Amino acid sequence: MSDRSLGVLLATVGSRGDVQPMLALAQAFAERGHRPLVAAPPNFEAWVRGLGLAFAPLGVDMQVFLERNVDIMTGHPLKMARAARRFFADQVPVQADQLLPLCQGQDALVFGGLARVAPTIAEHLRLPALGVQYTTCMLASSLHPPPAIPRHGLPHWLNRLMWRMDRVVGNLVLCRSFNAARERMGMPPIRQFRGHVFEDCPQVIAADEPLFPPDPAWQGRYPYANFIYFEDPQPLDPDLDAWLRDGEPPVFVGFGSMSGEGTQRIEAMIIEAVAATGRRCIVGAGWAGLGGAGALPAHWRVVRDAPHALLFPRMAVVVHHGGSGTTAQALRAGVPQVLLPLILDQFHHAHRLHLAGLIPRPVRMEHITAPELTAAIQAALALPRDPMQVVAHRLRASSAVQQIVGRVEALVAAAPRGLAAEAA
Repeated sequence: MSDRSLGVLLATVGSRGDVQPMLALAQAFAERGHRPLVAAPPNFEAWVRGLGLAFAPLGVDMQVFLERNVDIMTGHPLKMARAARRFFADQVPVQADQLLPLCQGQDALVFGGLARVAPTIAEHLRLPALGVQYTTCMLASSLHPPPAIPRHGLPHWLNRLMWRMDRVVGNLVLCRSFNAARERMGMPPIRQFRGHVFEDCPQVIAADEPLFPPDPAWQGRYPYANFIYFEDPQPLDPDLDAWLRDGEPPVFVGFGSMSGEGTQRIEAMIIEAVAATGRRCIVGAGWAGLGGAGALPAHWRVVRDAPHALLFPRMAVVVHHGGSGTTAQALRAGVPQVLLPLILDQFHHAHRLHLAGLIPRPVRMEHITAPELTAAIQAALALPRDPMQVVAHRLRASSAVQQIVGRVEALVAAAPRGLAAEAA
């Protein structure tokens, strides 16, 4: 434990799944006597402050951004590349202008999600920094393709080739925006975007190592700390709790921050697919507003906001998109899952869980049919439960938050006093 109180800025940009782990870390830093400041999109301010944490706005409201850029929600690699260029061209100067003053006087910077400018700010201020990777798919490896590629299980040589192509495309698409921000701060340009963001700055993987193993070529560069769990103080709604007790475990269907054509086509088939299993159903509205039309069967429920840690253990099956946060909560609950990946890391998570025998063969959200969804739910119910319980027990015993806090304290202790601390 550090012998002094540290000012720690926790910076993240994205959806709830990107923000929630930082809240868990912020709470842990506060419990250790440090002074955390959460920098996140402005739409999360009320939530963060409601937990008694200090808040500063960073980046864009991702829900609004996605509503204005619906074509991002696809597994099409070229569309994803164009979306990344648009996003970072707009957001890099915004993030730089907001992060630089926030980091003044801080002792450490912890960053995750799409807060990609954080390494540049840390370099400029000589500020100890740690990147938190919620998944392994963003790290170049022969074991998996780049995150925009939906197909997995490819030969290692092909994965390596695609990562080389990804590095070239990333440099062409993203370096210009980053170097413009660096020039304004009097910094030299970067030539390798991926190297700057993911390799030059210390990182930690907040994912389960047995399920998402390291590439031997990493040679220990990326230590693991397992999934980060935010213990949501919100209770289950009493009416929902009573409904759950008054019948067999239902199917949960929800896709978090996903929206667009993929979730729209799934919404159209939920009733047919789940009704064919004979199960009750809870629909998580999410950003897509599933179930909002009011056409669901009378004995089904729609939830707008319910803590997954309390909800998932009471489900028969959890049907979701495969985002890192939802996947982690379902794994810790030890319940059957059906993953319908739509974008990026979701394909990676679905592939790894299928290899481990924890889910049936995943089908892309953009392609699945109602009969296929029914069959997937029934296949998930038929899977052996022992492997799920082994993983759940391991995750319940993990202490990722404390490990990461300890790493940050060690980084600060080993670092020379930087410009940010000198300005305090």
